[in-house]
Amino acid sequence: MTALASIVCLPAAKLACRTGDNSLKKNNTMGDKSPKSNQKKSNQKQSAASSADQKKKQALADKATAMKKK
Repeated sequence: MTALASIVCLPAAKLACRTGDNSLKKNNTMGDKSPKSNQKKSNQKQSAASSADQKKKQALADKATAMKKK
């Protein structure tokens, strides 16, 4: 018997499943899922990633110029 099956055999667990208090359900949260909102989020993620990449490249360039000066 699996762990889930042993839990469902209990009367309290059966009642919780019937009333909709099942913890296995997906927690639906409110949010904007419009195409414009999704595009904005993806653009923000892309911009943050490119900004971080640019900072890394700048740090490497600064380090290289510091090494050349020695």
